[in-house]
Amino acid sequence: MGLLSSARAAFRRLRIRSAYNRNLFLEARVMAMNEIGDPTNHAFACDLVIRSLYNDERWEELIAFTDTYSGMDSGNYKEKAKWKLSVILGIETRVPENNVEKEWNPNDLLANWYQEDHLLWLRYPSGWIYWEMPTEFQLHTTHPNLLALALNVVLRPLGIGIPDSISEHRPFGTCGALAYSGGFDSTAAAILLPDSTILSYHRRSFPSQLNHGLADRLFGVWKKRTSRTILQVPSNHELVRTNLGKPAGFSTDFASGVHLILLADTLNLGRIAYGTPIDNTWLKKGSQYRDFSKSDYWCRWKKRFAAAGLHLEFPINHISEAGALRICQNSGFMEYINSCLRGNGAEGCGKCWKCFNKNGPLGRPMDFNGAEIQTFLNRVPMPTAQHALWALKSQNLESRTPHLARNLEKSFEWWEGYYPPGIDLIGKHWRDAVETATKKYLQPMEFPFLLEEVNLYPNRD
Repeated sequence: MGLLSSARAAFRRLRIRSAYNRNLFLEARVMAMNEIGDPTNHAFACDLVIRSLYNDERWEELIAFTDTYSGMDSGNYKEKAKWKLSVILGIETRVPENNVEKEWNPNDLLANWYQEDHLLWLRYPSGWIYWEMPTEFQLHTTHPNLLALALNVVLRPLGIGIPDSISEHRPFGTCGALAYSGGFDSTAAAILLPDSTILSYHRRSFPSQLNHGLADRLFGVWKKRTSRTILQVPSNHELVRTNLGKPAGFSTDFASGVHLILLADTLNLGRIAYGTPIDNTWLKKGSQYRDFSKSDYWCRWKKRFAAAGLHLEFPINHISEAGALRICQNSGFMEYINSCLRGNGAEGCGKCWKCFNKNGPLGRPMDFNGAEIQTFLNRVPMPTAQHALWALKSQNLESRTPHLARNLEKSFEWWEGYYPPGIDLIGKHWRDAVETATKKYLQPMEFPFLLEEVNLYPNRD
């Protein structure tokens, strides 16, 4: 009798999934609602109702359903719906009080900056961007090259740009800062950098799937153990990407630190660091070796930052994502670090690519068969491919990915070491300290460096 009941439940799931896959969301949802009371199909039915409501853009119903069936929203669709609803209702159309009538000025781009009390505003063609700045910040004393660099970092993807140097070069300050996300890579960078380094976090000022609670938990530990306070600057600038039909996020690689660019005079900054590992420096798109020190990307952006009196620093350019994990494992902060944007606490959501790449190798719960993880593993080229291969081997999952068998034949132990030539890329103010700290946690890669042989997709540009 139990087997028959189980078979019938499986058949009903098949029918519901078939309707859903044919984009018949209402039909699938009606059938799923009838399964809510069935213990066998309860979790499946709740998940499908949530997904179908999201696909049908029924935001208020989705929020109400997740409130009723708490714990069933594994994809954090409630937060996504709240953000969608906020945009529709105009909640995120915050505008300045005194300069609301100002129009976008395409002829004098720096004239689009305004300050009202502690809020710094940037007018752009589609609306307003703002930052909640520390009280010490003053727009009128901020060097023009800093404003130009900040504008370029945020708006360049929209085809809006300004010369890198529109005034005399700003003198380099004496302090350094790190754009700190609270994830594994940026935490590894924070650990390697001197204690005098300012750690600063960009905080989304709008509802989204990003869970700030993960970072807040870690920042509390930093303060308790080291007395270091993380400077936090709320902003809505990640919404710029939505003008390109993309989800909210950083418009360029350096947008995560745009608040530090704007605060460079206030904080007397001469160096801004990003937690960018080997995967995005010496490897192009995580799968092909390049001489990063001579790359157009590095040379171009280093020059742009220098015009604003800032050394651009990549203090973990010589370390892979795997190396960053090892540093964090031995740091004493491990249980408080998580790169998952959707999870709660150290466990993460278990379903996203970051949970596969970061949490899985640490033994944290991870659903290998999850849709997002499988999608990325079957993508060509695969995102962060070299690290993903290491993650598969470290979790003994080679047999689950036969299409990657050729790439998994070799040992990847070298991937956990540091790449010595990368040390030379770090500015002289930090180089010795970072090298000494690196050697405390990691061994150097052996020469000849296997990193320099990486070319996982030789037939692709």
